[in-house]
Amino acid sequence: MTIDQIRLDTNFLVSTTTANYPDADLIRNVNTRFDDTVSLILQSDTVNWPWDDSNQTDYPVGPITLVNGQQDYDLTGLTGSLYLEILRVEVKDNNGKFTLLQPFNEKEITQALPEYLSTDSLPLYYRKLGDSLFLYPKPSSANVTLTAGLKVYYKRLPSYFLTTDTTKSPGFAALYHRILSIGAALDYAIKNELIAKINILTPMLQKLQDGLVQHYSSRSGDVKVSLKGRNEDYGGGGYSENYNSDVAFY
Repeated sequence: MTIDQIRLDTNFLVSTTTANYPDADLIRNVNTRFDDTVSLILQSDTVNWPWDDSNQTDYPVGPITLVNGQQDYDLTGLTGSLYLEILRVEVKDNNGKFTLLQPFNEKEITQALPEYLSTDSLPLYYRKLGDSLFLYPKPSSANVTLTAGLKVYYKRLPSYFLTTDTTKSPGFAALYHRILSIGAALDYAIKNELIAKINILTPMLQKLQDGLVQHYSSRSGDVKVSLKGRNEDYGGGGYSENYNSDVAFY
């Protein structure tokens, strides 16, 4: 559905026009329902295929330029400045090769943080604090590439609708676009205490939301899980045991 079709469907469901459901209110409610929808998607999408709004013109991978000896880096510099979750962080060494950094666990550190890995070098760990990443150790120009030397993979907010949009479509699975028009219609019905409409629209919305969750929780159908047997030899008495413990993805 395009945003114009969402407008038409919303007005159809609650018998409204721009006179009693102004476009500014309708689009605001559509965007609020978009937030609700993205929240459901992010709770249910798989690690092998993270969701990103198909209206975005780039990938949710942000380069950050490093500074020699600087430990903290502002995440609001990521593309769009609308990140929601950090998925992974990589650093580029002075040979141009990227290395995966490990997330920092403060509970495992028994010394003062300013003294931990205090010699500038190639970072090994990152710590998330507010809207910043702290690198341990601090980057050294002798060990890292400074320009775009940090690569951050992240999840971000959707591409919202403007009142001037006409042909733009929601950036999630097309089968569930009507979530936005039903949701915006339900918002109008709630505001105006249209009980009969509320009782009709609520289960319609819930059915679509349930389908959306099922879709995003199972869409990585090409990834198969297989259990492989592994032999353990305990030595001495020649005793060995075979059990399935390794999980392989194909």
